[in-house]
Amino acid sequence: MASSQRVLARVALAFVATTAAVAQDGAQVAAPETPWPIALGHRTVGFERAWPVVDQVVLVPDERTYLDELSRWSEKGRWPVLIEDGFFAPLFVRGFAPARVVRRASVGAMPADTAEREALIARCVAEAVADGAATLAEAAAKRSWTPSMVVLANAADPAWTAAAALSAGRGAPIRFTGREPRNYAGPSDTLDLDAFRRLSSELERAADTTGLPWKGLGDAIDAFVVCQDVALKSAPAMPASEQVTVAQGPLPTRAGDPVSTVNALARHADGVPWAIGGAIFGDARRSAYVAMCSLFMPRRTAWMFDTYDDGGGWKDYSLETAVPVLERQGFVVRRWSREQSTLTAWRPVLMGGFDCDALFVNSHGMPFEFGLASGTTANGGDVPHFDRPAIVHFLHSFSLNTPDNPDSVGGRFLEHGAYAYHGSVLEPYLVGFVPPKSIVERTGFVIPFLLASRVYEGPFARPWRTMGYGDPLCVFGPAEKMLLPRVPAPEDGTAALRESAAKALARFRDAKDAAALAEAARDLSLSGDDEKVRAVWALAKPTDAAPEVARHALGALFRKRDLTAFAEAFARVDTPTLSEKDMLWHLAMPRLGSFDDARVLALLGRNLRGWDPTNDLKTLKDAAVRVLGARAWQSVCDGAAARITDAGVKAKVDGLR
Repeated sequence: MASSQRVLARVALAFVATTAAVAQDGAQVAAPETPWPIALGHRTVGFERAWPVVDQVVLVPDERTYLDELSRWSEKGRWPVLIEDGFFAPLFVRGFAPARVVRRASVGAMPADTAEREALIARCVAEAVADGAATLAEAAAKRSWTPSMVVLANAADPAWTAAAALSAGRGAPIRFTGREPRNYAGPSDTLDLDAFRRLSSELERAADTTGLPWKGLGDAIDAFVVCQDVALKSAPAMPASEQVTVAQGPLPTRAGDPVSTVNALARHADGVPWAIGGAIFGDARRSAYVAMCSLFMPRRTAWMFDTYDDGGGWKDYSLETAVPVLERQGFVVRRWSREQSTLTAWRPVLMGGFDCDALFVNSHGMPFEFGLASGTTANGGDVPHFDRPAIVHFLHSFSLNTPDNPDSVGGRFLEHGAYAYHGSVLEPYLVGFVPPKSIVERTGFVIPFLLASRVYEGPFARPWRTMGYGDPLCVFGPAEKMLLPRVPAPEDGTAALRESAAKALARFRDAKDAAALAEAARDLSLSGDDEKVRAVWALAKPTDAAPEVARHALGALFRKRDLTAFAEAFARVDTPTLSEKDMLWHLAMPRLGSFDDARVLALLGRNLRGWDPTNDLKTLKDAAVRVLGARAWQSVCDGAAARITDAGVKAKVDGLR
């Protein structure tokens, strides 16, 4: 037996020795007085609190430096580590509000060989859990920790950054599933039976390799997360007794219909689950962000939008009854009633972004649109920007059907910073969701969010279509109880970004070096200082640095809700991103009825969004014709049609001329 296996065996024996009861097949059984999801939540929180949180965020330039910084975590403390970018890093900083943000220089590149990458990831994770440990098993033994989750990852897939962070942050062993990209297809695909069986076997081997009980809920291994591209729909072979059957209605089920891959995994042959999971996919920056949010982000506020009627079964899914539950748990809650949740009411709230830690929306619809109250319909372009990282429960059909497409509802939420998201890959039917009041009652007992959102009884507890994106052990518990205490950052001589920004501004003042303004705007944005970013933009407008500073300033101007100033900066940005276009549209849409600024309307016409711009064109048409004139409107439509390859969409544009 190898050294790491011997250590795992000792950990397993220690776990079993402290167990109150063991099933006849050797699977751990939760103590009767503590339901397994609550026990799992408390184990998760206990592990989180075993380390002090250092009051800083460290930004790194690349994946190799990211791993190196993770390995510096120790018993004295750990801290968020992010791969620097212009969106996810500043979004995280605004939510975490650290005492300082620092930047590290690169330590080099990741190994080109995938096997070497796997070994490096494993070593750095072990060192992060326990100083001097060569393997995670040794680290678990040093810390007297029994893992409660396993991680599947592919070192050739950029989402390994989430796997490394969650392995270190949760003490969860990683199993690498292969050395070829997309070995389980892509998020919008459907996994065939053979591939699903291979993935399911990998997950069982990951659990079995721990040497711990894993075959029942309430034993050691009760959670899993897949950190790589994986088809989120699957067609596993299931006996008729395990299939959900809906014989009548507009969308009846048929034999062989796909279900959620994540929902169908970690089940025995009879369909009974042995673990509950989540999936994380995306580039290295977003994947690291998702994991770091789950591990470190404070959660104090919740926003709720109710769009359902009061009658029939809809009433059971009202958000109104969840509000007092969350308030008793210490959350600051805002709720929009059905009358306040029409599209006309929704769009003004989009201006400046949603400033909440958790968002609950009751909706209905398809992959690229979602229904609001009074029969109104929104689309992917109406998905909110977040001012801070957010957990999202979106009670809606199909929102995760094509989640790697940013034009889809779920895809746009992930692009805008949702780090834990419960939704559906296909039509789940209303009863396929847990009522919101039940969810927040469960999270109040420290049951992790994605586990609290899962159905455990009745026919929809069978493999079905709902799923969670993110870390399944992310705890959305009572606000004040869940705040992790922080310790001051070390006095190590590292300059915080605020200090580097101050030096850059001094250089501009003394040497009139315009490039210094771009450095200052970048570092102040990454420090979460909107007011100073706007001040730097004012200085930069007449200089050569204006285009670069403008990009750093857009978020700060958006959160100020200043459309004129935002549009002025936006016009200086070369090739704006979809996220930046969304900010422009979110500021403009509620004002179009009385708006008469021709420059802004022309800017909107040049920055239509998505593969089907007809929604934007419909929104813009009346104001554009009124202010710009019919000929200019024809030019806007001509420009849109020239970029469209789909004949059906082009025909819709022609109908708007």
